[in-house]
Amino acid sequence: MWTNTNLTMANSIDANEFLQVVRPALSSGDAAKLAHVTRVRWRPNQLCQLMRHPDNDVRRVAAVTVGLIGDMRCTSCLTRALRDEDEQVNQMAEHGLWSIWFRDGGAAATGPFREGVALLSIEAHQEAVEKFHEANRLDPEFAEAHNQCAIAHCFLSQWDQSLANCRRTIRLIPTHFGAIAGMGHCFAQLGDLDRALQCYRAALRINPRLKAIAQVIRSLETKIPHFIATADTLEDPNPN
Repeated sequence: MWTNTNLTMANSIDANEFLQVVRPALSSGDAAKLAHVTRVRWRPNQLCQLMRHPDNDVRRVAAVTVGLIGDMRCTSCLTRALRDEDEQVNQMAEHGLWSIWFRDGGAAATGPFREGVALLSIEAHQEAVEKFHEANRLDPEFAEAHNQCAIAHCFLSQWDQSLANCRRTIRLIPTHFGAIAGMGHCFAQLGDLDRALQCYRAALRINPRLKAIAQVIRSLETKIPHFIATADTLEDPNPN
């Protein structure tokens, strides 16, 4: 009979073996090869175990590979790694989260979502909104399509519509620091600095190395000094 200890041992990865296997693909910068050599040997949940390894290099590479082959079930370990003492682990965990969020849509929604991202990159913001709406009609649970739509609305100065899409994102992914910070931007533009500061602080608690957000917080605290000593928590980053 398998015990919990047996299962843990069966799922464990030797960190030295892991680094040895992935090093050639890392050195060549070949993401597809890195994903392949990792996927054929280990499952994403096994890689998540390495996110607690004492060696910085192991945690860094684990974050990269989890981002490449993981899915939404792996986001908790990457979110935890945002608070890692090593800044590079934070950076790679953040990149990994964005990678997973961008891949999380259903097959039918992937096409219009990618078109929307491409349109956003060339500043065709209204056309991008339409593509993100199409993606979400096909997959209402595709959180990143809601978030990218929020970004497009923000570029169009459509703050209420952007807020609505940020809220949809956060309902699906409560730790989506990008959407929470996006709400902060909208509230700031609408002149609600108290709520903006609440959202910015909530985003920074999830991802403590958002340097631009930390700078905005310091600026807002000089404008609304009563918040320096109060509102330290935001239980619901989705204020009505």
